Amino acid sequence: MTGFDYAKMAGSAARLLTRFNQGMVTISRIVQGEPDPTTPWVPGEPTITTETLQATVKRVEQKFIDGTLIVGTEDQITFAVPSFEPSLSDEFTVDGKVRVLKDLRPLPGAGLPVAYIAFVAA
Repeated sequence: MTGFDYAKMAGSAARLLTRFNQGMVTISRIVQGEPDPTTPWVPGEPTITTETLQATVKRVEQKFIDGTLIVGTEDQITFAVPSFEPSLSDEFTVDGKVRVLKDLRPLPGAGLPVAYIAFVAA
């Protein structure tokens, strides 16, 4: 869309999510290190990157429930864009409890994301 400033919208989303922030929500990325060539059967040390998110957590909205991947007993985390692009292999923690990530969606669905929604098992 010509003339629409996605970076400005991302800033607005971050400010709102900071203002209405709920609990402690973190995202962690675990990257397995390369093994030593002399002992390739021993995995290398993993690198873990963790970031605290500006986020809100609530029960999943009815419109997202499909009965297969997303069910009514799960939560949705709406969060500002972190320093790295989130992926389905990342780990979410809410108030100290690791949550199983079921789905991850950028907002909007195409173009530069201004926020994300993660669906996690409760």
